[in-house]
Amino acid sequence: MRGKNLKDKLIISLKGAILGFVGLAVPGLSASTIGIEIGIYFVMIDIISDVFKNLKRNAVFLLFLGIGYLLGAFIGSIAVNTIYVSAPFVMISLIIGMILGGIPKMAKNLKEGLKSVSCWAVMIILIVLLLAFSFFVTAGREITFIDMDIKDYIILFGVGIFTSTTLIIPGVDFAVLLLSLGYYNALTGLIANIFDFSHIVGNLLILGIYLSGYGIGCIIFAKLIKKLIRKYEIQTRFASFAFVITAPAIVIKKNIFDNPAFFVTTPQLVLGIVLFICGLTSILLLMRYLSLKQAAREKAPKSFSDGESESAEIRAQNKRKGESLEKEEKC
Repeated sequence: MRGKNLKDKLIISLKGAILGFVGLAVPGLSASTIGIEIGIYFVMIDIISDVFKNLKRNAVFLLFLGIGYLLGAFIGSIAVNTIYVSAPFVMISLIIGMILGGIPKMAKNLKEGLKSVSCWAVMIILIVLLLAFSFFVTAGREITFIDMDIKDYIILFGVGIFTSTTLIIPGVDFAVLLLSLGYYNALTGLIANIFDFSHIVGNLLILGIYLSGYGIGCIIFAKLIKKLIRKYEIQTRFASFAFVITAPAIVIKKNIFDNPAFFVTTPQLVLGIVLFICGLTSILLLMRYLSLKQAAREKAPKSFSDGESESAEIRAQNKRKGESLEKEEKC
C-alpha cells in the first residue's frame, strides 16, 4: 500500500510539473487546459474549493502538486531563456502533439450533449472569445522588481489573485496574462534566479507575496467553478473541449506568427516532427491507461469511504431506534 501511495503522489507531482512548465513556458496554452487533458483538473478544483474540509488529505495532495508545479515552473523559466531561443520549433511541436493527443478521449465524453443547443452554443461562444482574447491582448508596460515599496507589494499581491484564474479557468493563459500586465519577464527572471544567494531573501519575499495572492485567488475561483460544474455538467464538458481544440491555433499564433525571433533549421524540423509524434503518442497512451484504470475501478467492489460509513452507521442506528419505539408502542 505504501508503494502504491508513493506512486500516486509522484504522479500528482509529475502532473503538477507539467502544469507549471506549460503555464510559464508556453504562451497561448493555459495550465488548466492541459490539466483537463492529463486528468487532474476536476480533482484539483474539488480539493482546492474544499481545502479545509479534509485538511490533512487535501494538504498532502496540494503539497505534492505544488512541489511539482514549482519544479515545472522553474524548468519552464529556464526553457524560456534557453530552449525557445535556440530551438523554438522543437518545443512547440512537442506541446502541440501533447494537446492533440488528448482530443479523441475528450470527444467521446461529449456524446450526451450532442443534441443539446445550449452545449453547442457554449462551445462556439467560448471558441470565439478565446480567439478574440488571443488576437487582441498585447504585452503591457514592463514591470521590474527593483526598489519596490509597499504599494508595489500590494499590487503584486493583487496580480497573484488575478493570475490564479489561469490555473482555475481553462483557456486563460498564464504567460499571456502576465505579458499583458507587464510582469512576465520580471517573474520568469525571478524564478530562474531564485537560488541567487546574493538576492535570495528579497527574491523569496517577492515570490512569497505573489504566491499568497495566487493561493487565495485559487480558493475563491475554485469554489465558483465547482458550483458551475455541478449545475452544468454536460455544458462544462463542451466548454473544456472548446478550450483544448483552440489551444493549438493560439500556441502557433503566439509562438510563431507573433514571435519576430522565430526560426527553424532542417535538424530542428526533423527533431520537431519526431517530438510531435512522441508527444501525441504519449498522451494517447496516457489517456488509454487512465480509461482502463477507471474501468477497473468501476468493476471493483465498492467500499464505503469514512464519511459514507459514518452515514450508513447513523442510518442503521436510526432504524434500530425506530424498531425499538415500535415495540414499546405495541407493549
